Order: sequence, then C-alpha cells, then structure tokens
Amino acid sequence: MGKSIKSIVETRKNRLKRRSGKIFQEIVRATLLISAVGMLALIMVYSYSFIITTSCFQLKNITVRGIEKTSEKEILNLAGIKSHSNILTLNLKEISRKIEAAPWVKDVSIGRELPDSLVIEVRERKPAALILVDKSLYIMDWNEELFKRFENSDDIHLPVLNGVYKNGIINKNLMEEAMVFLKLLSSNRDFTKIQHISEIYGDDVYGFSIFTKSGLCLQLGFGNYNRKLKKLKPVLIDLARKNLDKVHLVVDLSDLTKVIVKGKSVVNPKSPAGAFNA
Repeated sequence: MGKSIKSIVETRKNRLKRRSGKIFQEIVRATLLISAVGMLALIMVYSYSFIITTSCFQLKNITVRGIEKTSEKEILNLAGIKSHSNILTLNLKEISRKIEAAPWVKDVSIGRELPDSLVIEVRERKPAALILVDKSLYIMDWNEELFKRFENSDDIHLPVLNGVYKNGIINKNLMEEAMVFLKLLSSNRDFTKIQHISEIYGDDVYGFSIFTKSGLCLQLGFGNYNRKLKKLKPVLIDLARKNLDKVHLVVDLSDLTKVIVKGKSVVNPKSPAGAFNA
C-alpha cells in the first residue's frame, strides 16, 4: 500500500515537471512573439515617420494633360495641393473630386510618379451643340447634358439647337431625334461644304430646319437625314452656278421624291435664326 502511494506521488511529480517545462516554453515563445511584434511596430512607426518627413517624397512637379477648354491654372487651383506636400500622403480621390467640379471636366485620373511628381490626366467634355433654354444659351455634350452656360470666352462655334426646350421643359422625343441628326452632321463630309450652321430648329409637327450663316434655310422634316443631305449637293452646285448660293432661300428636302427651292419669306416666322440671347 505504501509503495502504491509513493508511486503515485512520483508519477504526479514527473507529470508536474513535464507540464512546467511546457509552460515555460510557451511563456518564452509568447515573450519572443510579443517582442517581435513590438519591434516590428516600432520599425513601422519609424519608417512612416521617416517617409512623411523626408524631403525625398516632397512634391516638386505636377503635370496636367488632356486640357483644351480648361486652363492648367484652373486645374491646379481646384486641386488645392499645397507646395512641398508629401506625395505618398495625398488623397488622390479627393483631389480628383475637386477637379471634376470644373464644368468642362468629364473625369480625372491622377497617378504618382515616384519620388516627387504627380500626373493629372483630364478628360474634357465634347460639346455637341448650344441649346436655347428660356432665351439663354447652354453648352450640351454628347450625353445630352447641359454642363455650363455659354460665354463668349468659351470660344466654340456650334449650331444653336432651338425648339427642344420650351418653358424650361425638355421635349425628350425631339431631343433624341436631334441627337441622331447632330451625330450625322458631325460625320457627314459633304455637308461641311455648306457655310457654318447658325441654328437647328426642331418642331414636333414639321421636324427640323437648318439655318446657315449664308442665308439658306433647309427644311428636313423627320428621318432619312443622310439621303436628304445627299440630295442637297447637286442643288447647291446649281445655286452656285446661278450665283444664288448666298441668296436667302428655302430648300425643302422634307419629301424624298422632290426638292423645292423657294423664297425665304415663307419660313415659319416663329423660328427665325438667331432669336436668342447669349
């Protein structure tokens, strides 16, 4: 019985020694791990402090690309980047958002060129036409968005789209048709031989009429614009031969089976060219 108790005691002592050894090993491992983590954190804090304070990453050069209608000065003013800022700590998304506030700017991408340069890539809106809204002109892009009021300093030469907005309300069907026509005009090489267009007038019933700076009014109606413009070419040649190409005339192309040339006095008096305020 005594041997049995002594054996049990010895067994327990051995177990305790083994367990204490394992516990000690775990404590050593935990201590080493905590020390390593602390050292790593210290290195990271030191590295971050070094990066944001070193002159190596201080901003020295900003390149702005893709601008035509917007000045570099305006872009930089909107960006609001302080001189000698650390290039790695700049919030590029916030800077892009500020620049996109410029009316001509469609979107912006900004990239870092280490160690000390930024490149700002600007994509500007492409104007499609001037839109008459309540006797004021606005610039419209190809997404049908009126992005700014027209000013003489904008230095653009586009036709005025009239009749689409009435009492501040857009006629969506007429606008969709107008965009089809504008896209055709932008790609039609034959039509560029006519002097610059001053106005495109849209009407729910009669369709579209074009007024040119040379005095012509072209009545196109709705649809088949490409075919109608192709029929116009020999008419213009004939008018030039008769010295009538600069006379105020109406060319009715609304009927594909015929072309009618008549005096401009018959033009709808409700849609005179140039009836707008800039």
